[in-house]
Amino acid sequence: MKSFMTGKKILQLFVLIIISQLIISCDFGYKKDKNKVYYKYWNSGMGIETRTFQIPKADYKTFEKLKFDCDCSFDFAKDKNHLYIDGYTYNNVDPKSFKFVGNYLFKDKDSAYFFGFYNDFNDCSIKGIDINKIQLLEYPWAKSGNVLIHGKDTLILNDINDFVVVDKDWGKTKKSVIHWNKIVPNANPETFKFD
Repeated sequence: MKSFMTGKKILQLFVLIIISQLIISCDFGYKKDKNKVYYKYWNSGMGIETRTFQIPKADYKTFEKLKFDCDCSFDFAKDKNHLYIDGYTYNNVDPKSFKFVGNYLFKDKDSAYFFGFYNDFNDCSIKGIDINKIQLLEYPWAKSGNVLIHGKDTLILNDINDFVVVDKDWGKTKKSVIHWNKIVPNANPETFKFD
């Protein structure tokens, strides 16, 4: 009987810890206090510890959280000067025109950005495309004019209208087999086996 009570108390303690973690997790993200902006996050490397830091460049008066219809797990915010992702300043974007396109692809008035599977947010610009011609394909593929886009990487294709997505890493046209942003040399799209 004594071991049953011990097990029951352990279960109660476990439930209490889970509930407290859920309550604590409700206040993660951006916070404004005393003319300063902070970001609070879960420090998974430290177990159950949370961390909070001040965002030094944030303009308190114009700072606002951003919500997008995206399954991204990032916390976006902006002020009159900068875009913020998970509390860190993203310098090379216009915060006023920044918007979600789809498939982890975003754009501002000048550039497009892919935030899907890269670790460095300051290295997510998609180069050499017309941002007004972006067409989403299946994740992580898109196109803009005759430029095929895979994540942030691009490939110019003369036969882009023939491009077909095979999966997230592979695609093909009538003439070429494409892996990420490279044409596979000597591969026949009619006989090539995609595994």
